[in-house]
Amino acid sequence: MARKAIWLPLMLGLVALAPAAIGAPIYEIDYATYDVKVTDSKNVTTEATDFGFYTGPNILMARRGDGQIEIPFRKIRLIEIGKYIPSKGYYPSTVTSRRGKVFQVQIERVQGQRYVGGNTDVGTIRIRLGQISRLELKRLSNTEDFE
Repeated sequence: MARKAIWLPLMLGLVALAPAAIGAPIYEIDYATYDVKVTDSKNVTTEATDFGFYTGPNILMARRGDGQIEIPFRKIRLIEIGKYIPSKGYYPSTVTSRRGKVFQVQIERVQGQRYVGGNTDVGTIRIRLGQISRLELKRLSNTEDFE
């Protein structure tokens, strides 16, 4: 019984440290949703509220050069996603930060298959990230201005 009392706190401590060891820290705000204007690959534009990934935090995962980059939606103003290049296995994309800096990234196929969605005036929109050509993040949902 004494062994369990020692190992349990140790194991819980390791589990608590795991997210920090795996990648960028995830904050509560990374689960917040956004008011957006989304343009799909057929050039249809839809405004939505409470928009975000259907599962997990709202963090865009992509490649930049030889590295991986994780960009929280809270730091993004605009994502422009190009057509999928099968021979390379990614969507060439441009991310504009809230501060106006522009980054070229590649969104891998598996990320392009993730669903994002939100509420519109007529119902709910659900779309795969790779079917979006332009995603403008206006503000956090249910707020007056962007944090």
